[in-house]
Amino acid sequence: MTKILDNKLGDDVHFVWALSKDFGSSGFRVGILYTHNNKILSAFGNINMFSSVSHPMQAIVAELLSNDSYVDHFLDKSRKLLRASYDIVTKALDEIRIPYVSAVSGIFVYCDFSSVLPENTFQGENQLATLFEEYARIVMTPGGSQKDMKPGYFRICYAFVSKEVLMIGMSRLQMICKILQKNGWSDILKNNNVGEVDILDL
Repeated sequence: MTKILDNKLGDDVHFVWALSKDFGSSGFRVGILYTHNNKILSAFGNINMFSSVSHPMQAIVAELLSNDSYVDHFLDKSRKLLRASYDIVTKALDEIRIPYVSAVSGIFVYCDFSSVLPENTFQGENQLATLFEEYARIVMTPGGSQKDMKPGYFRICYAFVSKEVLMIGMSRLQMICKILQKNGWSDILKNNNVGEVDILDL
């Protein structure tokens, strides 16, 4: 974007980047803000006094980013692993007919589980989130917590676990959705369980 605008960002365009996504290094707590907005620069100048990156960490990051061959190799391998994990998630969602937003890049898939909600409300979304967590041990970010206007959307992060663990998680997710698609919520709400199928035994 800075190239497209010939570095004339004005007050409304800002470049934000961190090690957390591209390098899986959120624990380094290193991020970058590049802006021409003087009010933002002034505000962050005050904040930065209490959250600046330590000198040793700056040295480590500088050494990392200056090693072009390593960065190219790392990112190339990362892209391949991410693609494989993305394919696992989307294949599983396709099999149970759960719509999703096709990703071009990134580490998330945004999915529409509204068809298996007990009711079309954010309370119903929370009930589904609880069902996923308690019976499948899967934690996904509900759309309501991301200010989505429509209940039933969830964000799946497919970069946090190994391919093997991801496949187990998606298998459990599929089983719960198949039960809901077949039987609905009546038995679950009545008996507080997902029927005779024990998800954790899969």
